[in-house]
Amino acid sequence: MNYKYNFPAIFLIGPTASGKTATSIALAENLPIEIVSVDSAMVYKGMDIGTSKPTKFERKGIPHHLIDIVSPDRNFDLGLFLLETHRATKEILKNENIPLFVGGSMLFQKVLLNGIHDFPSDENIRKQIQKDKKENGIDFLIDELRLKDEETFKSIDLKNLRRVERAVEIIRITGTKLSILKKQEMEKFFDYNKCLVLGIFNKKSTLESLAKKRLEIMVNQGILNELENLKKEYKLNAGHQSMNAINYKQFLAHLDGKVSLESAFEQAFDATKNLIKTQLTWMKKFNFNNSMNAEYADDSDTFSDTINTYLRSFNK
Repeated sequence: MNYKYNFPAIFLIGPTASGKTATSIALAENLPIEIVSVDSAMVYKGMDIGTSKPTKFERKGIPHHLIDIVSPDRNFDLGLFLLETHRATKEILKNENIPLFVGGSMLFQKVLLNGIHDFPSDENIRKQIQKDKKENGIDFLIDELRLKDEETFKSIDLKNLRRVERAVEIIRITGTKLSILKKQEMEKFFDYNKCLVLGIFNKKSTLESLAKKRLEIMVNQGILNELENLKKEYKLNAGHQSMNAINYKQFLAHLDGKVSLESAFEQAFDATKNLIKTQLTWMKKFNFNNSMNAEYADDSDTFSDTINTYLRSFNK
């Protein structure tokens, strides 16, 4: 099996509000590692409060990558993530350090560890799909998927419009069922068996409680002002991908006069609870070398010892 990267790599994976950021910074202060953010919202410039982005003070002296790299009026997808990850890892290796991939964007973490199929894309076909959706509705594309690839139709999240559109795009380009294409060999990035994969866990109810407190802090810190400034500077609206991020989507609706502040808060909290539930399900798909209860996430000694042992194994 060929892997794109043949160097040590550490992954710190956990649900939202589990203490990943604080733990990663504590580890980076004492180990030869640089942090690579695996978060699809922290990539956006100016989206600080609503993403719980580590502050510039917290990042001082600790190299962070894939934070503040995209304007919020631009899209960010898996392809860009992999491109920016490649750039980051090259820089980290040049500095003779080890990448620590930290974040709760589970799909991105999974792709780095398990690989991905290199399916084709075609801008003209994407434009046609958007035209079909506009003229006939999303059900038109869902029906096409059902007729052309029933197996994918039954397994895909039909509420995730981007996934539905991408599946239809691949089928139109290749003329082959996506379910068949997925059985072909994937592009591999890291050898899972040579990586150190760390997990932070906690009870769902505890995570929800921590998330609610964090949401209250966001409101007190001025997420509404941050969002108002973003709207003005980048002319953002609900149609921009960045504004579909949790917290921004809900509070934008409030700024647009569609819901009260109380309703926006409750909707953001509900969305966060659903995210936590989804992330905890994803966590079951990873094989962790070591894990830690989020209640003790500020005590990084356990992970530090594990990382030191891991790094020594490469220096023998």
